[in-house]
Amino acid sequence: MNTWLDHYRRIYYPLLNIQFDGVRDILADGFYNRAVGFDVIFRLLLNQKRSRYNIIETGTLRTPGNWMDGQSARLFTEFVDLYGGQMRSVDIDAVACESARNTITSNKFSVTHSDSVTWLESLTDLDQVDLFYLDSYDVDWNNDTASADHHLIEFKIIQPFIRSGAVVAIDDNSRWVNTNRRTGKGRAIVEYLDAQGHYPILDEYQIIFQF
Repeated sequence: MNTWLDHYRRIYYPLLNIQFDGVRDILADGFYNRAVGFDVIFRLLLNQKRSRYNIIETGTLRTPGNWMDGQSARLFTEFVDLYGGQMRSVDIDAVACESARNTITSNKFSVTHSDSVTWLESLTDLDQVDLFYLDSYDVDWNNDTASADHHLIEFKIIQPFIRSGAVVAIDDNSRWVNTNRRTGKGRAIVEYLDAQGHYPILDEYQIIFQF
């Protein structure tokens, strides 16, 4: 079995396989459960067989060890530590940026204190990114418009530059049990891409596309 996947499934999958009952009968099952989602992301990346991986995340690690938050910056940095590349993160919260810097000491990780839209617009190598992980604007489940629209803006910035095989994943998504109506950070992106005939590989708490 692949070295990283074996490590991920043994160490991190159990930590991410969260069974959360706080929204039972309101929002769909799978709340905070990212175990399968990260497994899919890493398999999609490894299938590309690159000599190095370029990963961008909007939003960054806030509370070390809080697996309900996902700890994606930590996981992605460990991945590039093993396979080569860089993991870049951005967050508008200076405290979160400092927490990430203090927690993740690898020289392959960097975090920028900035609005994510401004930061993405400043980058000149978006066409070399293998994974965009969009997780920047906290969602209000009862009114997801601000968060969903923000993530759609992020996606529209990167869309012209997405290279073949690249993965785009959006965190924090669910559906209302009574209506099956979608809510979360990725709702507007899913609606936008659905109109273009592009559908996710995984549509759970994390929504994952490959291009």
